[in-house]
Amino acid sequence: MPTSTYFDKYPPFPSNILVANVPIFSFAKLAVNDEHESFALFEASRNIGFFQLDFTGCSFGDQFLKNTETMFNLNAELHALPKTELNKYAYNPPISLFRYKPLGYHKIGNIGDRVELYGISRDDITGVSEPLANPSCIERCRPQLKTYIEQANEIVNIILGHLEKQLKLPLGIFSQLQPMTEPSGSVLRMLKYEPQPPDDRRTAMMGHTDITALTLLFSTTGGLQILNDDADPHLESSWTHIKPQPSTCIVNLGDAMVEWTGGILRSAMHRVTSPPGDQSSMTRYVVGYFARPAGNSLMKRLAPPEYPFSLISPVKEGENSGNDMNARDWEWHKLSSVKAGNMGGSLGGKPFEQKRDLNELFPVIVDVA
Repeated sequence: MPTSTYFDKYPPFPSNILVANVPIFSFAKLAVNDEHESFALFEASRNIGFFQLDFTGCSFGDQFLKNTETMFNLNAELHALPKTELNKYAYNPPISLFRYKPLGYHKIGNIGDRVELYGISRDDITGVSEPLANPSCIERCRPQLKTYIEQANEIVNIILGHLEKQLKLPLGIFSQLQPMTEPSGSVLRMLKYEPQPPDDRRTAMMGHTDITALTLLFSTTGGLQILNDDADPHLESSWTHIKPQPSTCIVNLGDAMVEWTGGILRSAMHRVTSPPGDQSSMTRYVVGYFARPAGNSLMKRLAPPEYPFSLISPVKEGENSGNDMNARDWEWHKLSSVKAGNMGGSLGGKPFEQKRDLNELFPVIVDVA
C-alpha cells in the first residue's frame, strides 16, 4: 500500500474485525534470493493464493511506493471527471476490458455492482499496440505510467522467478509466457468505490478469481475479502477481510498459475464489500496491476517430459486440461463464464510434496586424504 503518510488520511482499520492470516514477505529479501523467504512465498502461493509484499528496506521499493502515490493521485483526478466525459471511453467486455467501466455495469444477482474502474492497457502505454484514446489526465501521464508499469512488471517477474525455482522449472519460463513485448490483456486498473448507504451496505464487486498470472493491489482501506477454505461463497460468514498495511501491496495468484502448474498453485476466490468501521464513510481508491499471459501463449501444463526436471505432474489420460487453448481463447472462455454468473470458488492448491534432489539429501563427500 502507499506509505503511512497516505494511510493517515483515512480512519484506521477497526481492531475488532477478524482478518485473514495473509503473510507479509520482504521484497528486499526476495530481490536478493533469500532462501527462507523464497520457500515461504511458495508455501503461501500453494496454500492461500494471497500474500503481501513489504517494499521497505531497498531503494527500488522506496521509489515504487512513491510512484504508487502518484498513481493514487491520478486515480482521484481521473474519477473526478464528469461521467459524460468518462463514458466516451466505455469498455466492451469480453472483447476488451480496457478503459471505463461505469457503476452498476456488472450484476450481482439482479443488482448492479458498486465499483467504477478505468483499465489502462499495458500494450497501449508501452507501445506494443496502437494508441488508445484516453482522458487528458492519462495522456499527460504516459511517461509516468510507463515507468510504473515497468516497475510493477519487474516485481511480478521476481515473484515468478521464485515460483519457478521451487517447482524446478527453467528460470524465466513464466516470464516468457507473458513478455511485455507481445500483445496481452495486462492492465493497470484505477478503481473507485463510493461510500455505501448505511442501511444498504452489500457486496460491491462479486466473488471471483482473477484470470491473471499475478495481481498486485494497493489500497488504504479495507473492503477486500477472501473466501475461507472449503466455504460456501453464498454465505456471508464464509468471507474474511484482508487488512491493508502501509508500504505493502497485496499479491494474489490468478487462474493462469493454476493451469500452468496443474493445480499446485492456488487462485483464491475474493470479493469487495463495504469497508469496515469508520472506513465505510470514505471513498475507497484502489490501484491494481493485472499481469496476464501473452495472447498467443499456450495454457498447457509445464510438466515432464517437455520440462524433465519439473515437479508438476503430467496430464493423465482423461484429465481435463487447457492444453489446446491459447491464452486469448482461454480468457474469453473464463470471462464468458463469469458473465453467465458462474461462481465456482477457489482453484488449485492441491496437496503437493516437494521432491528433493538426492544430492541435497546425501551430499557428496570428497576424500582428500
